[in-house]
Amino acid sequence: MRPWALLALLLISAGHPAGAAEVRRGGLVVEYTDARDRAELNAVFLAWSGAVRDLRAIGLNVPATVRIEAAGSAAEFAARTGEPAGIAASTRGRVIRTQRLSALGARGLLPFTVRHEAFHTAQPAGLPRWLAEGLARTFSGEALNDPPAPTGLERVPDASLSARLLERDPARLTTAYHEATRRARQLVRTRGWRAVLGAAARP
Repeated sequence: MRPWALLALLLISAGHPAGAAEVRRGGLVVEYTDARDRAELNAVFLAWSGAVRDLRAIGLNVPATVRIEAAGSAAEFAARTGEPAGIAASTRGRVIRTQRLSALGARGLLPFTVRHEAFHTAQPAGLPRWLAEGLARTFSGEALNDPPAPTGLERVPDASLSARLLERDPARLTTAYHEATRRARQLVRTRGWRAVLGAAARP
């Protein structure tokens, strides 16, 4: 095999796992490797359609084409994203990498995950991490399940809270997510989505 042909084959293999299937509806492409994920595709596209509609209602638009790449296992997800294995998904630009779709579906997390990551593809550039995560969790609806008790991080400065969202310890990371969401929800309640997003988009 010629060197350039071998390089092309290696690039294809690195970008798309062996046995990966791909389905496209409109601007969303979903790639998965575990056959069990096929049963979750309708739920993914339905959640995505609703997210696109709701994002437009608050003045945001998703990119014309977005990819969801579902890992075959938690270990594969962690290896591909560099994120902790307990994280549901990670978005970089127009590519959303998730845990196995069927695993998210079994835990009741799939619609929330799709909506959360859809927000990240559409969010204004330059959002501080705490605000981006808090708004994404508020938009997705997952924040409705947060405990009402204080987080203990109420006095932590915003920049320090953003740093805490890089924690690897699951318990500490969860608490940081809850506090970021508490702050973001308060902003949305008092000022409204468009005002919060507009202020965040200004330098």
